[in-house]
Amino acid sequence: MGIWATMTIFETYANVLRLGIVNGMNRELPYSMGSGKENEAISYAQTTFAFNIFSTLLLWMIVPFIILQFEFNTTYLLCISVALLRVTLTYYTTYLTGTFRTTDNFNKLSNIQFVVVTLHLLLSPLIFIFGFNGYLAMQTILAIVNTILLHYFRPFHIRPKFNRKDFVFLLKTGFPLFITSYLVSFIDTLPRLFIVKYGNETLMGLYAPVLMIISAFAILPSTLGTYYYPKMSYLFGKNQNAMQLWKKITKIYFVSFVFLLPLIGIAYFVMDDFIKYFPKYQQSLPYIKVGLIVGPFVMAKLGNLVNTVLKKINFMGVYVIQYAFFQVFFLFIVYSFFTDDILLCAVWTQVLTSICMFVSNFFINYKVVSKHTFT
Repeated sequence: MGIWATMTIFETYANVLRLGIVNGMNRELPYSMGSGKENEAISYAQTTFAFNIFSTLLLWMIVPFIILQFEFNTTYLLCISVALLRVTLTYYTTYLTGTFRTTDNFNKLSNIQFVVVTLHLLLSPLIFIFGFNGYLAMQTILAIVNTILLHYFRPFHIRPKFNRKDFVFLLKTGFPLFITSYLVSFIDTLPRLFIVKYGNETLMGLYAPVLMIISAFAILPSTLGTYYYPKMSYLFGKNQNAMQLWKKITKIYFVSFVFLLPLIGIAYFVMDDFIKYFPKYQQSLPYIKVGLIVGPFVMAKLGNLVNTVLKKINFMGVYVIQYAFFQVFFLFIVYSFFTDDILLCAVWTQVLTSICMFVSNFFINYKVVSKHTFT
């Protein structure tokens, strides 16, 4: 699991090849549809599709060259293969997901996500039967099934068609969004890089359950963002009312916080008994309990949604800068107190960063909406 956690860093870095074209389409396609410009929206989708194919081919040309520069054992090569497959399919699925923009399409997308989640549970026994290889098999099957379902139920049955004008427009719109998203993803890897630098693969393995729990929490803002982003872009394209965005985002913050708080409390007290079923991870228990504190504040991940819909590039930069500052600042501060416990430093850094981001984003979002409304 330590090796796999290391390989997932590669998945984050591989997204750089997409240059934000998908990000641009995700913003402009629903906005164009809300403005009644459907032909323009389809053209954006065709151009994005064409560029996605080019990015995938480029990825497959680069990766073998990188692999040849190192000597990897069988486990590493297996992890790299699965990670490469996931990245390749993610290139296509992120494009497809961005085309589900009407209410009917959202219902289909929700059903697909439900099937994938259910399949995730059904495939879990593979881990108990085949161990780590079973885990990799599960990741592979999930990625393939998700791609097949999204492709089969795709809203636009179109062929890739590159349009230079649309490409330039999507690049101008999407690159700032991409850079923001990419930098945030990179900043997310800092605790793991910290463990890799000052620890070892065993510590990374013990960190894996904490990472899984925090990643599970992150599914909520990610899913809500996937659902509300196009709806908010469509709504803003239709009526240009920024204050409606603020009302929606505050409601999401409040409901999610109230929903998660008691669940985290229950999880904290049952974790002692639950971890007994995973004896190899007994040493992870204190770190898992600290990591649970992230839960109620995980909605900080949605802090950039309003900036994206309104195309406030300067505030996107503020979001990234403050996120990087909190991560680095708390890593430095916590490490000065817990130099003998690398994992505790990494986990507490994520907790404190999430709390600070949750509070600051709430006020920044209000400032962005107010500034846009009254100017």
